[in-house]
Amino acid sequence: MNGTSPVRLVVVVNDVAADGAAVPLRYATVAAALDAEVELHCVGASVAWLRTGAAPAALQEQLRQAAEAGVRIYACSLALDAHGVLADALVPEVAGIRGAAALLAAGFAPNARFMNF
Repeated sequence: MNGTSPVRLVVVVNDVAADGAAVPLRYATVAAALDAEVELHCVGASVAWLRTGAAPAALQEQLRQAAEAGVRIYACSLALDAHGVLADALVPEVAGIRGAAALLAAGFAPNARFMNF
């Protein structure tokens, strides 16, 4: 995108219900299509729709498309605990579990930008 090191976009999805998740997923997927390194971090109540079977079919399809485009989707460890979501219950599109320090480190990386929903 910028001719030097790749741009990294860190999309933070905080307390967004499943019916509002389309917008952050769309931005993340488009940024990945533009060759940005993209991480989408679900924090707060947003982790609830990462549970297998919890997301409506359209949202599950968007999660699949985002992951296929190269978006790395992460769930917050504290949010998982707070909302009673077990790691082994997450949809396969989730790349991993990360806490606040990992989220901040991703955003502090060279060429990184935050987008918050």
